[in-house]
Amino acid sequence: MTDSLVLLEKRGAIAVVTLNNPPVNAASTKVMNALHARLDEIEQDRDIRCVVFTGAGEKAFCAGGDLREEKDFGSPEASEAFRALGRKTLDRLESFPVPIVAAIFGYCIGGGTALGWACDIRIAADNTLFRAADAYLGLVPSWGMGLTRLPRYVGRNRALDILLLGGDFGAEEAREFGLVTKVVKRADLMQEAMAAAERIASASPMAIRATRDAIHYNSRETWKDMVGYELEICKRVFAHPDAHEGPKAFSEKRKPQFGAR
Repeated sequence: MTDSLVLLEKRGAIAVVTLNNPPVNAASTKVMNALHARLDEIEQDRDIRCVVFTGAGEKAFCAGGDLREEKDFGSPEASEAFRALGRKTLDRLESFPVPIVAAIFGYCIGGGTALGWACDIRIAADNTLFRAADAYLGLVPSWGMGLTRLPRYVGRNRALDILLLGGDFGAEEAREFGLVTKVVKRADLMQEAMAAAERIASASPMAIRATRDAIHYNSRETWKDMVGYELEICKRVFAHPDAHEGPKAFSEKRKPQFGAR
């Protein structure tokens, strides 16, 4: 059953999504389609305000695209379809209606780095090992991360260091690069990820979505375009009831009652 390839658990306002393709949670076509199906379920649930995204087991968050599948592609069209699915998946994670907190551990390689780094908040266990060594397989990153997003995340020089040398680097180095939000002990990973998700879930869903939309837009458009977009965002946000409820709750020293997403 494809639904067993990606697990979904609801914990109050938090949805926990788990890649379940042992031993290394490789991202096959079936796995990514199952992930989209789970995201469809979450998108329809208006009570969900944040997602925690992780992998099953102890070996890997995700060790990349399933090379066993890739070597069997019988045509350029099939290979391109797989790459298109990877790009679609990253775009969806990045622009999903609610924020996604990645809980990363163990091996996070190739397409796994793409899935993890595209998330809004990225918490890594201290045993995480990152690698983006496509060139050493005769390939290039093709899901919209290594060649497109990574240089914007870390700059030209570090992107070249990561991709050309293709070496392993740990969670602390990834944090120094800005690829990881926080490094925690492996035993504390899910607790820390849930704490981050619960904090986000307590904020105004409208303000969180507007902020993420603006950052998403900013990474793709010009400064001039962004100035105009910020004006639109501010007009929309400050006209929303949450913008009145937040300051009122603060002055009354109580927890704000924000609207649904």
